[in-house]
Amino acid sequence: MINNKYWFPSNYKYSAKLMGLIEYKVLVPIAIFISIIIGILYLLKVDFFVGFGIVLMLSIPSILILSVGINGQPAIPYIKAIIKFSKKKKLYIYK
Repeated sequence: MINNKYWFPSNYKYSAKLMGLIEYKVLVPIAIFISIIIGILYLLKVDFFVGFGIVLMLSIPSILILSVGINGQPAIPYIKAIIKFSKKKKLYIYK
């Protein structure tokens, strides 16, 4: 009898994704960004089709940057590290 075992290689990083495309930790900032854009457009009373075009023009590049990121990894950890580094006191760029 053959005993089949399914396993992931030790160097493979598994993460849950929405429809296999966007990681959930990237989806939250994207949803917040899009809802802010929609809120601003609602306050400005922009036509629906013009607003839809503006949302698409602003959200697609941000989705690509956040999901693909740097070297195939999401950009969220890099952004968090930059923010954490810039909040430190006594931040000196030059000696």
